[in-house]
Amino acid sequence: MEPVYLLFIVMFGACAGSFLNVVIHRLPRGQSLVFPGSHCPSSTRAIRWYDIIPLLRWVVLKGRCRRCGCAISPRYLIVEAVTAALAGGLYVCYYWLRIRDGVGAFSNSWPTFIAHGCLLAGLLVCAIIDIEHWVVPLEACWTVSVIGLAAAAFRPPSVEMLPRVSPAAGAAALGALAGLGAALILQRVGLLRQSFIDADDKPVTQRGSQGSEKITAVAVTKDHGVSPRLEVLRELLFLAPAIALGAGAYLLVAGIPAIGEAWKGFCSGGAPGGGPFAGVRLAARFSAFQAALVGYVAGGAWIWGIRILGTLGFGREAMGLGDVHILAAVGAVCGWITPSLVFFLAPVFALLWALYLFAARRQRELPYGPWLAVAALVVMLFYDGLVELIAPYFAIRG
Repeated sequence: MEPVYLLFIVMFGACAGSFLNVVIHRLPRGQSLVFPGSHCPSSTRAIRWYDIIPLLRWVVLKGRCRRCGCAISPRYLIVEAVTAALAGGLYVCYYWLRIRDGVGAFSNSWPTFIAHGCLLAGLLVCAIIDIEHWVVPLEACWTVSVIGLAAAAFRPPSVEMLPRVSPAAGAAALGALAGLGAALILQRVGLLRQSFIDADDKPVTQRGSQGSEKITAVAVTKDHGVSPRLEVLRELLFLAPAIALGAGAYLLVAGIPAIGEAWKGFCSGGAPGGGPFAGVRLAARFSAFQAALVGYVAGGAWIWGIRILGTLGFGREAMGLGDVHILAAVGAVCGWITPSLVFFLAPVFALLWALYLFAARRQRELPYGPWLAVAALVVMLFYDGLVELIAPYFAIRG
């Protein structure tokens, strides 16, 4: 059955790639992903059903719209092919080559596989949109995060695929989530103000050797009409409820034995009366959900912390909020260790690209999102070897 599974997954990946093309084109423009239906971007005329078959469509039509003759970007073919390759390659790596420990049989771990596949698809969308528009689509990151949390709770992965966390860490993540919810409510009612909302929307440009201008960064500075240090303090104020509730929950569970034992029993179903998570299955699901939630919080905290500290130190926006959501989504799907490794590996790829540009005397700089995506793919595939390499220095346990 495995070849049949692989064929189906590759075909489904190609179809998913067709949808990703819609997302990549419409999301940065603020257009609906549902209405209108598939249509030619040039003439806006509807595309017939037999002209939306993934991969074959572009080849058969020779890269042109059947109805108006306008050119169709090769990106549509490339995205569909890459998505199909990622889906099929992930299946081969996980279930044929067994490149990851603890994957198990596909019949038991398919929710985890779907979550990992959605993560790769989301990373592909974020990378392409970030390259083209220097912006990360937060909706894509949120969707992947929800899928990761839901998959962990629905069918808990093995500890090798999703490292479990202590009861105190789980309580801290739940407290942080409650704090983020409270901050969003305060922001909605106007008691907290969104950061950088008054900044002029103008990228920083640089004139090339032949007189052409190109975007080199969109980091906000004083030239954008706001004080980056003041604006990032608004973000710190926004995070204050999450920090306070998360730290408070951790200290209560870890520092007071009676509360710690009660919380541990509550989560495991051993509390008086059984608790809401009585039973091995529900307790395991709640444990996996907490592990995914800790990954979400840890992934976002890495980038957001650097963003705040870097902005305060240099007086210009450091990192982007989109990068925060990318790494948070990685953590929601893979747990806290993977985004931590990605955080340190992504700068290596960015530096290698910078060295290549310097050696080739080219000027095509890229935003940071694509390097987070590349690093996430590398860590997902070679996670076991990387953890084994650094475990003696950090005492990492699954």
